[in-house]
Amino acid sequence: AICYPLHYFTKVKPKRVQVCVCLCWMFAALYTGLLLKNNLQPPGRYNSCIGECVYEINYIANLFDLIISFIFPITVIVILYIRIFGVVVYQARAMRSHIVVVTTKVTVKKSEM
Repeated sequence: AICYPLHYFTKVKPKRVQVCVCLCWMFAALYTGLLLKNNLQPPGRYNSCIGECVYEINYIANLFDLIISFIFPITVIVILYIRIFGVVVYQARAMRSHIVVVTTKVTVKKSEM
């Protein structure tokens, strides 16, 4: 939407958004189910007192969980924000050069820069 605003409505359709949201939820449910499958076989195996909810995962699963649920999403978010920042800086420079051409004196606030 920021990089190509005129193409946004041709690329992003409501049906495509619904499919993406459903796929994300299905992946999350499958992933959580796989992590908790050992606790579902004999329920309450890891509970030491009534009402306690404990599950045990091994080192490899814990590392995989860290990468999939924390490092990967943060990396994607940072990359997207850097791309958005680059587009905004490019558009601000283009607008500033256009303003310089139109008017002779330009007063730009520091916050606008």
